Amino acid sequence: MEQIAATVSSYEFYLDATLLVAIAGVVWTFARKIAQEMYFRLSVRTRVIEFSLEAKEGVPENIKSLNMLFVRYGNDTYLSTLASDQERYHGRLRNKVVCIANGPKPDGGSIQVRLRVHKRLGTQFKFFVDVEGDPDPVTNYLTAHETISDVFCKERPKLRPTDIRRYRIFFLINRFDQAKTVEGFVNNFFYPI
Repeated sequence: MEQIAATVSSYEFYLDATLLVAIAGVVWTFARKIAQEMYFRLSVRTRVIEFSLEAKEGVPENIKSLNMLFVRYGNDTYLSTLASDQERYHGRLRNKVVCIANGPKPDGGSIQVRLRVHKRLGTQFKFFVDVEGDPDPVTNYLTAHETISDVFCKERPKLRPTDIRRYRIFFLINRFDQAKTVEGFVNNFFYPI
């Protein structure tokens, strides 16, 4: 009995026990992260959404790119009131920019976008064009389309004082549903699949 007590009270026993607990903690954390990531991957599906703009004359030349802003999975009302902690984590703000096309896109053609849709929460997104120089012709051009609404222009900061002025012009596609954020912004919304 004295030998067991001496072994338990020895420095090596505490060092071994501490090392074992630390290794078990690291393994548990790593396994939990892998399980959460696998669960998230199973919750997201990729859909190809397609829309087209009616043919119009005079596509402005100062459009640098057509982009999609992936805002978040889910809508703000559900995430703030009914969502579980894991769903809130999945629905965190992303604001990821996805380039669809560089330069002015000719009208009348179909535009296809690969959108990742959460199968329980849905997905918020918004389209925008990057513009250099005067934004008014692009704003007027986008407003003239019946399939586009809520055109909003925002100036981007200059990188150097000598740089040309840059703008992002956001717009909604009427074909898709809309969701309002807590901050008051309106985004397109693709319901869960």
